[in-house]
Amino acid sequence: MVITMFTSHIIKDDILYLNIDINYEFGSFKGKKNNIINEIKDYISKMKIKLKNGKIILTCSGVIIGSIILTNLNNPISEENIKYVPSFKYNITYVTKQEKNEIDKESSVDINVTNNSSNQAESNKFNSNYSNSNVVNNKSNSNYNNNSNNTESNNQVNNYDNSNEYSTTIPSGPSVTVYRSNGSVITIGLEEYVIGVVAAEMPASFNIEALKAQSVLARTYALKAQSTGKALTDTVSTQAYIDTNQMRSNWGSSFDTYYNKIKSAVESTNLEYLSYNGTYIEALYHSTNNGKTESSLDVFGNYYPYLVSVTSDYDKAASSYLRTISMDLNTISSKLGISITPDSLIEIISYTDGNNIKEINISGSTFTGKQVRELLGLRSADFDISINGNTVSITTRGYGHGVGMSQYGANGMANAGYNYQSILSHYYPGTTLKK
Repeated sequence: MVITMFTSHIIKDDILYLNIDINYEFGSFKGKKNNIINEIKDYISKMKIKLKNGKIILTCSGVIIGSIILTNLNNPISEENIKYVPSFKYNITYVTKQEKNEIDKESSVDINVTNNSSNQAESNKFNSNYSNSNVVNNKSNSNYNNNSNNTESNNQVNNYDNSNEYSTTIPSGPSVTVYRSNGSVITIGLEEYVIGVVAAEMPASFNIEALKAQSVLARTYALKAQSTGKALTDTVSTQAYIDTNQMRSNWGSSFDTYYNKIKSAVESTNLEYLSYNGTYIEALYHSTNNGKTESSLDVFGNYYPYLVSVTSDYDKAASSYLRTISMDLNTISSKLGISITPDSLIEIISYTDGNNIKEINISGSTFTGKQVRELLGLRSADFDISINGNTVSITTRGYGHGVGMSQYGANGMANAGYNYQSILSHYYPGTTLKK
C-alpha cells in the first residue's frame, strides 16, 4: 500500500490546513523542503483547491507542526516562492526555584500595528488581585512567578557572575529622546536607554541570555520608533523605562549586582537589532502565553511573516500562567453590553493559531476573544467562562497579547541552554540579527 503524505484538509478563514498521515515516514522528508513542496502541489492539484491566502498550516493528528508561507500568491508553489516554518520542540525539562514576594507584571510594550481599516494598539494593562479557584478545563497548570517592580528574592536561580561594583561606564550609541511621565524630557545614549528599558521590562533575576534577547528587542523598538518619528515615553504607551534612581529604589542592596548584570547583557549585544528584509521588525513581546505565541494576523489583523504562532512550552512553568477571577452577572452583563442569566449558553466558535479564543458566543451575542479580554480586563484571550448562580468565574492562561517573544518562555529557553540568538530566531523566524 502506498502511503501518501496528506490524509485530509480543511479551509478555515481562507487558510488551508493539511493533515499529515501519522503513519507517514517523516524521516524521508527531514530537511527536504522540495519533497514537501511537491507533495503539497500534488495534493492541491488533485483536490482542486483554490488558495485565497498565502498561509498553509501543516498538522498531524490535529496538532500544528509547521506552516508554509507563500511569499507571492500569484506565483506557483515552488522553492523560491515559499517560506517553511517548522515546529520548535523542546527536549529538556526546566525546573526553577519559585521567587518570593513578587507580583505579576505584564510586559508593558505597546506596539502600534497598522490595520487595514484603522490603527490598533495592544496596550498591556496590569490587573492585580487575582485569586486561584478550582475550574474545570482541559489545559495544564503549573507554577512560576513574575513581578511588577523587579524586586528579587534571595532564593533564586542566578547564572550570572555578580559584581558588587557599580560601573558608570555606559555603552556607546546614538542618542534617543525620552518623554518622562513626570513631564521632563531627556536625551540619552541608545545603550543607556536600553539598560533602563530592560530593567523596567524584565526581572533582573532572569538568565542573562534572556536579558540579552530583551536588550535586542528594546533596541530594535527604539530604532524603529526613531526611523518613523514616533516619540518614546517611559510608560506602556511605548516601552517602560526607569532611570538609575528608580533602579536603586526597586532593587535596594541588590542594585550593584542587578545593574551590572543588565549592563553586561546590553554590552554583549551592543547596537544589535532585528531586521526582516532590510527593515526593523515590529518588536512585539509579552509576558506569558498559553504554550503557543499568537500570530499578528489573529491579534492585530495584519500579517508579518516573522510574527507567526510558535510553540512556547516553558510558559506553562509560570505561576502567572493560570489565574481565575470572579464577577457577578450584573457586572459582566454591563461590561459586555448584553443580558446574561444563570441559564445563558456560552459556546466557543473558533480558535486562533495560538489556541486563544477567536470567536465566542455568549448569551446569543458573538464576540472576538480580544473584545472579551479588553471589555472584561482579562489577562489573555485564552479563557474559560463558567456560570454558577449569580457568579461568573473566568480562568485565563497566559498574560498579554501573546505576539512575539514570551519573556518567561525566553527565560525558560535560556535556562535550558539556548543562547539569545537562538531565542530570537525561534520567536521571530526569518529575521536577521544586525549591527
